[in-house]
Amino acid sequence: MPDAIAIEKWRAKGYEPLGRSSIRLLSIRPGFPTEPIECAFLTILDLEDAPEFDALSYVWGTQLSATPIICNGIEVPVTQNLADALVHLRKLPGWDANVQWPRDHPLHSTKNAWGGFAKNRNEYSGRETHAEELLVWVDALCINQEDFAERASQVAIMGRIYSQAYKVMIWLGKENKQSLQHQEVRAKTAVPQTKAPVESQSRFYFYLGMYGMMPICLSFIAQALRHMENGENKLAAMNPTEDSKHRNMAYGFPAPDAKEWDYLRDFFTNPWFERVWVAQEAVLANRATVLVGNWEIEWAAIGQAAVWFEAKGYGMPAVVRYQMPELKDYLPISKAASIWDLCSWPKHEIPLLKLIREFRTRQATNPVDKIYATFGLAAEMNNVSEKGFHELVRPDYTKALVDVYRDMAKFLIIEHGNLEVLSHAGGSTLKVDWPSWVPDWRHEKVTNEMVSSRHPNVYNADDNQPLSIGVSANPDALVLQGIEVDSVIAYGDRLMSYGFGYVTYQEEIDFIKAAWALFEHCSSIPSDPYKDQAIEEVFVNTLTAGLNNRHMPVSEDICFLPDAAHWFSKHSPNLLSTKLQINRRPKWSTVNSADSGRYHEAFVHACVDRRFFVSRSGLMGIGPETMREGDIVAVLFGGKVPYLLRPQGGRYRYIGECYVHRMMEGEAIEKWIQKGRKQDLFELF
Repeated sequence: MPDAIAIEKWRAKGYEPLGRSSIRLLSIRPGFPTEPIECAFLTILDLEDAPEFDALSYVWGTQLSATPIICNGIEVPVTQNLADALVHLRKLPGWDANVQWPRDHPLHSTKNAWGGFAKNRNEYSGRETHAEELLVWVDALCINQEDFAERASQVAIMGRIYSQAYKVMIWLGKENKQSLQHQEVRAKTAVPQTKAPVESQSRFYFYLGMYGMMPICLSFIAQALRHMENGENKLAAMNPTEDSKHRNMAYGFPAPDAKEWDYLRDFFTNPWFERVWVAQEAVLANRATVLVGNWEIEWAAIGQAAVWFEAKGYGMPAVVRYQMPELKDYLPISKAASIWDLCSWPKHEIPLLKLIREFRTRQATNPVDKIYATFGLAAEMNNVSEKGFHELVRPDYTKALVDVYRDMAKFLIIEHGNLEVLSHAGGSTLKVDWPSWVPDWRHEKVTNEMVSSRHPNVYNADDNQPLSIGVSANPDALVLQGIEVDSVIAYGDRLMSYGFGYVTYQEEIDFIKAAWALFEHCSSIPSDPYKDQAIEEVFVNTLTAGLNNRHMPVSEDICFLPDAAHWFSKHSPNLLSTKLQINRRPKWSTVNSADSGRYHEAFVHACVDRRFFVSRSGLMGIGPETMREGDIVAVLFGGKVPYLLRPQGGRYRYIGECYVHRMMEGEAIEKWIQKGRKQDLFELF
């Protein structure tokens, strides 16, 4: 355990108060790997006047280093991962005293396919000297972590710190040098190495196995980048996506069960890719270099390769709900790919809610950081340096977690004048101590949001009625205007899907059969709300939330209904040929040449972890798994979809968003206006 007295003494001596735009930099003296780290603080009064410095991006870790660092002349305990990073970051007294790789070394970058984006520290010229100290910003040391006010103040400018750094050094830890067996490497179809001549392949792959995981990982990355530059591979596209053996052969990769893939999986399961703060640190960097032991790799190469692997079907589903044998053949690259996707946005133009949605899947020691870590990137925070933070979202580490999340939800509603944030709430067990309308961003949302900034104009349930927020003495309440339209009378079981859009599972077929049976059971309702539309078209629209696999309205895709018919004919022919044989059966039901996968992908995206339900007026819908009989269907002004609410003592618990066919284009509002009724007031708590 750390020496509490030593830490207290060091903090008292090392931490002078910082101004609003001030930072501390760590000045690290050169040293050999076996020597203790010696450093000192350099206080910069104004970030704009800072000298050239680097910034460190890393995972703190919990295990303490056996050897403390010496900072300002005092021994300071640090985590082992930080100690390792500082050892590798600091400059050596001189390269002449270290063994250097000759140019004919088998892993020298000039001899390998990764030469354009990676190299080893041992390649550097022996004539270089490195007597100067290194200036670096390290959050664990440069911020007084015991001072909540300082933490909040530094978080407010952290985006500027990483933007202004000369380069960001991303530390993934020491290299795993566990080698492949020589026989395995020789026997397998090895990882491609495009620069080596054929006769040297055997020797080259022997060295790959002897030198651990990184040469193998770099070869995978190099091959992915080569295919990305060369464009579409027609041979790979000849077979279905799930034919991984054919796909790997076409792209020049080892067989799916080859040991080399485990090394690449280990690389992408590094905890750094999971952490919430690293996205901002990588996205804002002017230059970002990934360090793995002595290897230095351009972050852009890793990010682009991850996106390529994901686009070509190698990626594991972002949400893995159940364990399956298929998972062993996939790469956990979604987190790396999502960071690179954020890098493609112009700085400070990423929607705040998009970032929070992305960050709720990431890891944070303090859950409030899932909010605060977005501030350096979000478009809504672009003018903070001039205007300051809105009082609802000002960083404050003394604030209760539920209050931070509640105030962020309020801010998003006020800032944008709509209820999009409600699509991120609900759908899970109601908590007594948590406002039902406030998203719990600590946990990943199991369903896909129906309302998204990526597709803002898909639905218009409120017919553009302006948002109106009422007043309540309860800070946890949200008072909204709207109209009560319908209620739930029957619902089915939730859809359990494994997340693979191109594989149909029995649970999905059973869900559709049960949904149709439920609708048939309730079809004796006197009013027929769908009398002017083929009922099977209504059914297909409901199960896909009215959208195709590219999130476009089904009504605008003339090929989608034939695709749906093709899926039914393959997976539920009796349902299509008998249950749906109604006089108004459409022409598309007999189409044979169609892409059934498009329907299946749209259906899974819309229905996963949702339930099919029938309303009192006979309408079909899909909604959250927590729905119950008697929940009302309401259209709230400012909301583009209907919502399920549960009446409780004159107030309402928010259950979640829903899709109801014939309620998504303002139909309920139109009827309400025609009848001249007054709007209702809903207090959500």
